[in-house]
Amino acid sequence: MTKPGNMFKRVGLLLLKGACILPFFILGGWLLHLVYLPDVAISKYLEPSKPDPEKDVFKAILTQEATTSREHFHMIDAYVTRSEPMAPLCLNCHGTYPHSKEKKIRSILNFHNGFIACAVCHARKRRDATDISFAWVDRITGSIEDRAEGAYGKYSAKIFPVRTMPNNAKIVVRPVHENAARQFLKYKDVYSSDQIAQAKIKLHANISPKPVFCSDCHQKNGYLDFMALGFPPQRVAHLNSSEVVGLIDKYKTFYMPAEIDFGDGKGIQ
Repeated sequence: MTKPGNMFKRVGLLLLKGACILPFFILGGWLLHLVYLPDVAISKYLEPSKPDPEKDVFKAILTQEATTSREHFHMIDAYVTRSEPMAPLCLNCHGTYPHSKEKKIRSILNFHNGFIACAVCHARKRRDATDISFAWVDRITGSIEDRAEGAYGKYSAKIFPVRTMPNNAKIVVRPVHENAARQFLKYKDVYSSDQIAQAKIKLHANISPKPVFCSDCHQKNGYLDFMALGFPPQRVAHLNSSEVVGLIDKYKTFYMPAEIDFGDGKGIQ
């Protein structure tokens, strides 16, 4: 027969175990409620929302199946790499994405390759050169046009420097001689390092040591005349006051949060 004292001890022990286990059951039930009924669980702690007249409009947007096209320069890879008979000769050696040294802005520079030829920035026009202007050159036909058709950042042509001849004919300026470049590519494997260095100096004789920079174009009365290139007034105003230029000029170092940088936390120099 169990003594009264032992029975009380067992009852006390069971109550103690129950008191320890009960919070885990409560916590587990709350977590399941939060996971499977999140709106109901969170709504208990929020003030009642006021009627939203736009509720039905946003509901229709959120439940639509068709995706909305985002016409933005981050999404023009197909246009940067599109095959084109009149592509700048420079890309044969330097590749489709030639900008790699300036880590801070190389993505910005490389996306410009989709609609600006290398010679625009790397063969700087003299201030007194009245015979040089900039125009659109059709990607397929090579014809020189005053404007280009296409969606935002997706144009059927690319901007090239153009020379107006005495007879008013216009020709595309190509600062690197095509035949010389092809000969270099043909024989570069048999050249010595000194010969390759000399050949590169000759090939790049018309290339400016200091290329055109972002702030040279994206300002009022800048290097490129956006109005003459056919951009509408509102777009011209935006191009002449690009906030990205101020960001690049002002900040010499970009810092990323350590949680997503995976680096030493010192930023990109």
